[in-house]
Amino acid sequence: INAMQEHARSTGADSAQAGFAIVDFLEVFPEELNRTALAAAQQGRLVQDVRAALPLVLQILTSVVRGLPGSVPADNAPEFAQRLGQSAQWRTRAWKGILQWLQFGIPGDSLFVPLLEVCLQQLRVLAAHRLRNDGLDDDDEIQAASAAADDMVSNMKVAAKYARSVGALVLEQLSQGWVVQILDHSARDDSQDAMAWSAVAISFGETYTDFIVSHMADPGLSEPIGAYLQLMVALTRYPGHHGFDEDVSDQPLNFWYLLQEALLEYSYDSEGDATIPTMEAARRTYAEVLRALVAKSAFPTADTWLSADRDTRERFASYRRESGDALLNAYYVLRGDMLGALVDEVLSLGALSLDDWQRAEALLFALRSIGEAVPVTETEHLPRLFSAKALSGQLLPVLQARTDGSDRAAQWGLTSLQAAVISLTGAYGEWWRERAELLAVVVPSVATGLHEPALVPTAVAALRRICENCREQLGSAASSLVQLACDVLRAGAAVPAREQQRIFESVAEVVLAQPPDTHATMLEPLTSVLLSALHTDVTQLETVHGSPEPQIAVLTDRLRLAEALARGLQFADDIEEHALAGDADAVAALVFAAQCYQGASLQAFRNGLLGVLSRILALPEWPRDAAGMVQLDDVLLESMLAVVNSAVRRGPHAFALAFSDAVTFVGSVWTAVVARVGADGTPTFGARWADQCPALLQSIAQLATVAAPATAAWSAAAPNSDETDRVLGAVITRAIGDVCAGLACDASGLAVAIEQQPVVSEYVFDLSTRVLQTRPALLACVDHAATARLCELSVHALTVPSRLALKPTAYFLTALIRLSGGSARSTPATPLLQALWAEYGAAWLRAALAGIGGTLPRSLLPNLTELLFAMARNHLHTVKSWMTELLAQPAFPSPHADAAAKRNFQQQLLGTRSFVRAKAVVGEFSI
Repeated sequence: INAMQEHARSTGADSAQAGFAIVDFLEVFPEELNRTALAAAQQGRLVQDVRAALPLVLQILTSVVRGLPGSVPADNAPEFAQRLGQSAQWRTRAWKGILQWLQFGIPGDSLFVPLLEVCLQQLRVLAAHRLRNDGLDDDDEIQAASAAADDMVSNMKVAAKYARSVGALVLEQLSQGWVVQILDHSARDDSQDAMAWSAVAISFGETYTDFIVSHMADPGLSEPIGAYLQLMVALTRYPGHHGFDEDVSDQPLNFWYLLQEALLEYSYDSEGDATIPTMEAARRTYAEVLRALVAKSAFPTADTWLSADRDTRERFASYRRESGDALLNAYYVLRGDMLGALVDEVLSLGALSLDDWQRAEALLFALRSIGEAVPVTETEHLPRLFSAKALSGQLLPVLQARTDGSDRAAQWGLTSLQAAVISLTGAYGEWWRERAELLAVVVPSVATGLHEPALVPTAVAALRRICENCREQLGSAASSLVQLACDVLRAGAAVPAREQQRIFESVAEVVLAQPPDTHATMLEPLTSVLLSALHTDVTQLETVHGSPEPQIAVLTDRLRLAEALARGLQFADDIEEHALAGDADAVAALVFAAQCYQGASLQAFRNGLLGVLSRILALPEWPRDAAGMVQLDDVLLESMLAVVNSAVRRGPHAFALAFSDAVTFVGSVWTAVVARVGADGTPTFGARWADQCPALLQSIAQLATVAAPATAAWSAAAPNSDETDRVLGAVITRAIGDVCAGLACDASGLAVAIEQQPVVSEYVFDLSTRVLQTRPALLACVDHAATARLCELSVHALTVPSRLALKPTAYFLTALIRLSGGSARSTPATPLLQALWAEYGAAWLRAALAGIGGTLPRSLLPNLTELLFAMARNHLHTVKSWMTELLAQPAFPSPHADAAAKRNFQQQLLGTRSFVRAKAVVGEFSI
């Protein structure tokens, strides 16, 4: 800087010309300094010299920005800085330079706080010019000044060290009212720079939240803090509708969350009455926040909404979601006062109608948003809102209202209001549990929303919430709910398929909560209609002319209904776990259920369902490939198998197929679409076998891991344990053998085949891992040739640079190695596992070391480390011998690792019992 000025003087150049060069230089220097690659000593000296020059740098830049008329003049400002300061363009560049130097780092004790004071003062001067509309303000200058001040206020390190001095300084500026005035001006003039004016206030609140809370009752700071909170409330209620004509009001919402969290922590850390003044001030503020959020959540006028595009509506919807979270934060501070105020306002409206419906809808939205936090024990305000009188006289009648359909504005308003009422009832689903007498009124009213397409998702969500929380209390309404599901099924496409599934699952959960001896009777109307519909769908598929895709889609959706019904009828996992552990009550409950499920109606449905699935598979209309294999639609196949999977449980299930029937069906599908074994034992593969076998492997894994043991009291009809394992062993043998043979057909080799079909590899190893983790003895029933081929496949899979292929392989091998170790519990499969380790362990170790050495991406190191660690922990001496031999080979596992590095790696890896340490050792060696 001095050299530039001296050169200008010696050549007689205009000082402004030197100033241009100096400001240019200062604007780019910090960024270029960060890019400079120097030796550590040189870099350190350069940084030290730069820090020593910081006072001069900041004097020049702040002198330029103070050239704006109305600013406090800078002391000893260079002449060129004063001249440049007369230009808005150069003031803007000076602001950008200040921002760059902030990124470099400015000490807080001597330079940072004075610089922040200058930034805030200049923002106030810019605001004054904008308010006077004298033309001396510049949009680019405002944006640049705001960015610099925002960066300073949001500096967390400074906040931690200088909270008091910085906090007091910022509060002094923001409490003077100029920010509120300029925001009002921006709102009136539809200005786009409101974000710039509000940025400092928002960043201050988010960074200094703890400071604000701890000084709310401080006599010296309570007043400016109160003024600041009023500013944040003003930002929250910024005029307009978010997404339509303003994008400011969502900015302070995160602050209200942070403030609520800080208040909660403050109340925990403080004792006695010390928190009372602070919490009273907070409650006054949040009461205003509540009013602002309710007002801002209200929908705009019909003309505004109906003429807006989709993106604009979505921005408003996104704001509403964030506003709902902020309302929840307000509730955590206000609690009953907020609930009472909202209930009072809703009840004061009288019967809901289209008169000022936006206000009513916003109040209901606020009540819905806090539903999850209101305790079920609330007895003061909710009983007033949901009294029989209020429900029948104010809230529910609007659900029966209709318009003639020609008035779009009225229809939109009515639908929005109805959706708000339905959502409100669902939000308090848990509260209804203790008011079962009201469910007979609430549930049918909510169900009326299923008749209006625009209300279907809302009505289904509310019904699901109520059914989940009140399943026992809905016993008397179970038959009505089943009839509702029947009506939905008959309505077809009037209710979207996904919503139908949610209804079926919810109804099934209610039925399951009733005594098991009532399940068959309750379900019979629905199972009859569903089975009839499935047969009709299959018949239509048989007789279709032209493209079958529409019929396939209908049949797939119908099968998903059966799956949803079966999923809802599953006993909770903990009941099954307790029963398997010997809990007498749980065993008695499952035994009783199993006995009840042997009735004729449920047995007829199970047989009918299996008949439908078999009939679908046997349809002659399915296209065939060159080998004569069925080309079944992927989604339809997955839906068929999902029905079987959802009913295969360790405990009893109303729709559970007999074990032999389930195994036979899965085997039939495998033979039809994956591989058919010829007389000579050679498999013939379907053209799309690799796409369709993962779903079948998943079903086999389900059968293998959750089939109830024969010793279970509720599974007397199941085959004995030996027979079950023999059958499952044969199925797994076939699956592993066919998959390995199919991948081996690739002329490019197994590794290439795995890389091209990683999902096939993933699912076959997932199946094997689940067997090892849940029923390791079952592996003894798998043909040894199949397990050998699986291990050969794993060696190749460890060389594939794909997480999808390597991760499940590593999981499988880790489980196998742990079970083959000397400390593992002995099972009938232990000798086999030990033999596999002896035969393939060295190959697995070599592949893992090669991957660490660089043949695989570093992102896969965690999986390889886990595998190596399992080897070392369970077979230390063998691994040590193999590793010594492998690492002695030249350039293995990497030409960059010398003998000393390899020796150190082996010693540290085999010498640690900490997985964290092993990860560090592998990571260091891989570099």
